[in-house]
Amino acid sequence: MRLLAEALRFLSTIPVPGKPPAGKAWIPAFYPWAGLLLGAIAAAGAWFSGIIFHAWGAAMLTIALRIVLTGGLHMDGLADLADGLGGGRNREKRLAIMSDSRLGSFGALALIVMVGLQLAVIAELLQLTVPGKPVEIIFPIIFAPILSRGIIPLIMKVFPSARPGGMGDRNRSSSNTAAAVTAFISVLIMAVFFYGLAGIAVTLGVVLLIFFIAGRISRQLGGLTGDVYGSLIETGDLLTLFGILLIFRFGLTTPGIWNLL
Repeated sequence: MRLLAEALRFLSTIPVPGKPPAGKAWIPAFYPWAGLLLGAIAAAGAWFSGIIFHAWGAAMLTIALRIVLTGGLHMDGLADLADGLGGGRNREKRLAIMSDSRLGSFGALALIVMVGLQLAVIAELLQLTVPGKPVEIIFPIIFAPILSRGIIPLIMKVFPSARPGGMGDRNRSSSNTAAAVTAFISVLIMAVFFYGLAGIAVTLGVVLLIFFIAGRISRQLGGLTGDVYGSLIETGDLLTLFGILLIFRFGLTTPGIWNLL
């Protein structure tokens, strides 16, 4: 439980009591489980706000709750990355801009676009009807943070650090490959639980896109940073939500373990 608590402390602003674990190597294995808890809270907010508001209002409140749960940390990383890539001519300049706490025009635009796209996709998902099992409407909001957080340990192990000694580098260095693989296996299990084979397809599609994006960023920065991890989490959330919307729109859903319960 200490490992899960530490994962929650790292990925959210939830005040989790208790002492940090002695070893940190296996903390990343619990990232998808921390994502599960964060997603469950956001999904509960979507469910209850849907009693009062229509889909777009409920989607806006859901996004606001997601930002509150993380303290806007990942959105901040997205903004810093956009400012760095948009305003820097070389690696050193990009990293210097990213370390500046001030918000630039590229960062502001990235935040507007990301929130707008998440709002549109969540609103569309909340308008879906699942005959006989209305609770499945909120499953995408639960699964998205599981996937987006669960693949970050693999990203950490595959790509080098662009800023040695930074927070992202410290978490990367303290983890091990076994923990990263365990985290991804947990993601696959939960994908099958919620969406069966379609969940596996969405997961693999998102992983390929996130690794492609991470590779492009790594080439420009000489590696990845904590800001990049945050931006990949927000991007992973969006891609997962969009992937689930696609399988519903094109009738590609397959029964998950949930359907057998």
